[in-house]
Amino acid sequence: MAGSATALKRLGNAAMSVLPDRPRIAIKRHVRGYRERGRLARADLVVIGHPKSGNTWMRFQLARVYQRKYGLDETVIPNVEALRGLNAAIPQLHMGAYNYIRPLLAGPAPAPELEGKAIVFMVRHPLDVMVSLYLHIQKHALRERKLINDWPLDLANVSMLDFALGSNWGLRPLIAFFNDSLRHRRRLERSMILPYETMRLQPVETLMAVTALAGGAVTLDEAEEATDFASFDNLRKAEVENRFRTTRLRAANPDDPDSFKVRRAKVEGFRDYFPESELRELAAIIERELDPELGYRVAPPASAASTTT
Repeated sequence: MAGSATALKRLGNAAMSVLPDRPRIAIKRHVRGYRERGRLARADLVVIGHPKSGNTWMRFQLARVYQRKYGLDETVIPNVEALRGLNAAIPQLHMGAYNYIRPLLAGPAPAPELEGKAIVFMVRHPLDVMVSLYLHIQKHALRERKLINDWPLDLANVSMLDFALGSNWGLRPLIAFFNDSLRHRRRLERSMILPYETMRLQPVETLMAVTALAGGAVTLDEAEEATDFASFDNLRKAEVENRFRTTRLRAANPDDPDSFKVRRAKVEGFRDYFPESELRELAAIIERELDPELGYRVAPPASAASTTT
């Protein structure tokens, strides 16, 4: 049966490849949407995040901790959605795809699809997301993925500032998504906001909190092993080696650090990419439009702060 399914999938992909972009992408979006709705309906825990907010990092931590806890083969990593089918004690996990989750958060009240589930809303400093997404689109993403996500096909003549200010994946749509996430967090009983920055400072505690929310709590030792396994250095090495044979963690150009999926993991790394004049413009938008409860702002550099005190 598995061989037949694989053969049918290859045949389907071959047939799809000859279609023009518009109908091919429309079909792929429809199929992906159908799958997403099914996965969401079955999920115990849904992780919701904008691309480049730490989703892949959390995926690998969750896959590892349950793979080790229940003695599963390492080849299940990072397919967290398949873990429940291998052991019924594992919560049904779902890393929600942004394009299909986003409309569910746009309304004033939680969508019925989210009611009764454990929800983790991942957030990250908006400007770190902008930098990481810009470089991912420019140097890592395949053309097909760009078409499916409606990402720019070519950023050669688009500056990072112009992308942040003018793209349909820019700063203002991101801020709206974060605000929507926070609004839903306030109304959904079993939910949490998970800042990327907290994951960096307290990875073990964070993983334990997420698994407890899911109803599949793990021990301190199990969480420590999983977060060490999914550390920046280890995932970067695995990406170079293509260890897990997945496009979720495969280097586009081993000679260009900015083309890696696991790129820098630096908090407020955006300061290395935007000059101060641009940061002031972007900071004004964040201060004005992003809910202050999320705690993100653009503080002046230490040198500038010291001259104003």
